[in-house]
Amino acid sequence: MDGFLHNQKLAKRQRVSFLVIDTNYKKSRFPFFSRRSKNPWQRWAASPGPSPRAGKIAVFSALGLIILGAFLLVFFALISPELPPENLVSALNETAGSSLPETSSVSQVVLPSEEKNWASLSSFGDWEGETGAGAQVVDRTRDIEYHIRPGETLSEIAYSYNIPYDLLAFYNNISNPNRIWVGMAILIPSQENMQKVEQRMVQQPLPRAVPARAAVKNVAITYENHNNGDNNGNGITVQFSVVNPPLETFQSFEWEFGDGKRGFRPNPSYEYTVPKTYVARLTARDAAGTIYKSNPLYIDIPHPASAAEGSTTKFITLSSPDEYFVVNGVITDVARYPAIEAAPLDQSESDQFLTKVRFTKPGFYGLTVRETNGPEQYYSVFVSPIPSMHADAVQQNFNWYRTQYNTGTTSNCGPASVSMAIGWSLGKYFPVASVREAVGWQGNGGTSFEELIRVIRAEGVPASIRPLRTVDHIKDVIDGGDIAIALFRTEGVKTSRTDPAQNLFGKYYNDTVGHYIVIKGYSLNGEYFVIHDPIPSDWGTNSFRYGDEVSMIGRNRYYSSAELLKSLRRTDMIVVSRGRTP
Repeated sequence: MDGFLHNQKLAKRQRVSFLVIDTNYKKSRFPFFSRRSKNPWQRWAASPGPSPRAGKIAVFSALGLIILGAFLLVFFALISPELPPENLVSALNETAGSSLPETSSVSQVVLPSEEKNWASLSSFGDWEGETGAGAQVVDRTRDIEYHIRPGETLSEIAYSYNIPYDLLAFYNNISNPNRIWVGMAILIPSQENMQKVEQRMVQQPLPRAVPARAAVKNVAITYENHNNGDNNGNGITVQFSVVNPPLETFQSFEWEFGDGKRGFRPNPSYEYTVPKTYVARLTARDAAGTIYKSNPLYIDIPHPASAAEGSTTKFITLSSPDEYFVVNGVITDVARYPAIEAAPLDQSESDQFLTKVRFTKPGFYGLTVRETNGPEQYYSVFVSPIPSMHADAVQQNFNWYRTQYNTGTTSNCGPASVSMAIGWSLGKYFPVASVREAVGWQGNGGTSFEELIRVIRAEGVPASIRPLRTVDHIKDVIDGGDIAIALFRTEGVKTSRTDPAQNLFGKYYNDTVGHYIVIKGYSLNGEYFVIHDPIPSDWGTNSFRYGDEVSMIGRNRYYSSAELLKSLRRTDMIVVSRGRTP
């Protein structure tokens, strides 16, 4: 910062030059500068003494010039673009030789020594800025002095205060981000000064903080997770690590955890709690300033209802509008309805000990039941619009439907379908991200039957490829207690013409792509297949909507069997059975 301070002192000396008095100004007004004497000191000696009036004029003139000089000094210090207003007292201190009061909160600039090329600034009270994930909640109406601590990088500090990295370097005249050290003092600009600096950077882009070398190399990273599937408030703790090059190659680390937070340690650990698939990455630098970019990692946190270990919901499928929902207890609430009486339920056969209801309208329902001699239990009930056969268990405690939301690309139908199939077969959550990792696919093309069935079998799930040309082929699969994964061209199936949350027939998107789906049932008249569709189009808004029984519109949809069979991309299917291979 010596160059920065040198420029400030030069500017201050230029401002002081405005205070030099012009001795030729109105000489005739002062006897001291009379034209009758070439030597003013002789004239002064020969004079019998100034008159009282002339003495008063001289005194007041001198006071006026002093006041004018002070005003000009303050004025030019305030308007100068090179010296922030917060350092005004420091400027006066350095120029006039005065000292600041001990209680002042304004930074004092201490000239750097030749051995330590940095500025030491006084602190703002007892507060010490703490770096970490997220911007700090501090007073940003003034500049903040910050002393660099062990292990910190300039990018880490900039991120902590929600400041662009290059702006912080520019404000502190740091052209080489590798030339910082423990104890080095920098200024965190106020919000007002940030705006001024942004304008200056546009007009004067140099010096900018750039790496010593522009080369970009690759670094491989991985992770291990603990408490996977435990979402009862504990979340999942992930331990990140560098695979290669060796860890000692790097001098700085910047991990992106996928939720807006960052870490700056070599092998950080991080806890995820909100259901989502997070994309984590690393940017590292070596001693020469070379940048290393990592492969992405997909950290998948299931919704509690999607993992048997964390779900308290029981899922029930009614295969016909005439089928009854029966449970020991009393219904106390129906989701999305202001009162039980307003819900489309026929409770004529229920009493205070036994609930036996028939739904007068198909679709999804969320029922809260106060069971006999037990706590309240939440049920997610699906009522088929037409008589059908389903491969769902009679009652299960987790939702095996998957979307392809937020898994790094919008094209995840193959991995999502495999995730559903493994979940259905083993009764446990299997992340879509894990399927992608096993396939080795980065979203730059399609996946094949052979790749997908390899992942299924690797989890010990029985799977085979069978012909798919007729409705009877699907009936044989479902009647045998299995499900199927099929690949079709989406424009071959008509789109629902009404609200897809109310009308379960037809697809609910307009994509024209090759697309994987799970076939998990059929209508008894053979006109429809019951589909779990992993949402190729509406994928961006469906990850967090498991609780309302409506928005998961890709679950339990009815596609015309004739349309689907005509639009198949392959005339075969992957058939998946329950349980593990013996």
